[in-house]
Amino acid sequence: MEHIFSAIHSAAEQDAAGFRDAIHSALADKISDALELKKISIASSMFASQDASAEVEETVSDEDLQATA
Repeated sequence: MEHIFSAIHSAAEQDAAGFRDAIHSALADKISDALELKKISIASSMFASQDASAEVEETVSDEDLQATA
């Protein structure tokens, strides 16, 4: 949020370079936060699908054992 206040202050002072830098910093922070959330989402879905496939394999192997007994 400090980048937005800095951008507003720079705009009021007619400091184009300061405004640009503040906006770029604010956007970089938002992009970084979005990437971190996406990483967490991908990792959790990736591990969740691995857990589900492991459960399926265990179920199939149990059924195979019961059929041969």
